[in-house]
Amino acid sequence: MQGLLSDIPLLGVLELIHATRQTGVLEVQADVPFTVAFVNGEIVSGGILDWLGAEALYASPMLPESGMFTFQPRPVTGTPLGAYGHFSTDWARISDEWGQVCAVIGSPSRVFQGQLPLFDVPQGRSVRAAAREAEVPLFQVAQVVSQAVRDGRLHAEDRFEWFRLRLMPTRQRAALHPVARVLDGERTLGDAVAQGTPLNEVRDYLLGELRLGLRFPGSGWVLRDLVWEQQNLK
Repeated sequence: MQGLLSDIPLLGVLELIHATRQTGVLEVQADVPFTVAFVNGEIVSGGILDWLGAEALYASPMLPESGMFTFQPRPVTGTPLGAYGHFSTDWARISDEWGQVCAVIGSPSRVFQGQLPLFDVPQGRSVRAAAREAEVPLFQVAQVVSQAVRDGRLHAEDRFEWFRLRLMPTRQRAALHPVARVLDGERTLGDAVAQGTPLNEVRDYLLGELRLGLRFPGSGWVLRDLVWEQQNLK
């Protein structure tokens, strides 16, 4: 089964797989690509590239406006992440709320500093780093940060969790792309920005490389955050 999301809304595809008790993997190719794995019509796993689990699915857009989907029946094992009706309802709600939260914070990769525990250190922390440190769900921390920004208790820095990445471009793009030319496997992306490469150019370069197939541990959450940032940080 495959088709265009402009013809069949993703929610309808999910409902069909559930109603017919299918087992297999749904691949969604959209602005944010992700997968959903089913066992007998129940969602058991999925996510964005290597960012997997319920938290990753909640961050995946349930109502992408364009793209395509492919469902391939195949053996899948796993325990349902929740009863389909409850899980899909939570997914729809949280996916929508993520958009509202990121309109304020940019993305969970952004660093914030101010009068809030975990963020009240000189260098600040990203939302993702704070969630890891506190062992609290990412969305919950993002909601708190969003409200703290509105209240004036936190301010955003032009630094991001993905700044720590080190890339070693190869082949033709290493010579042709202006951002790639400043990367040597030793400099971080944050170093490139600090040395004068425009932040938006570095972000666009990294997202472009991910779309072309670049992979590293954490590439899933990086891609998700970069798309949010492109949408919200003009």
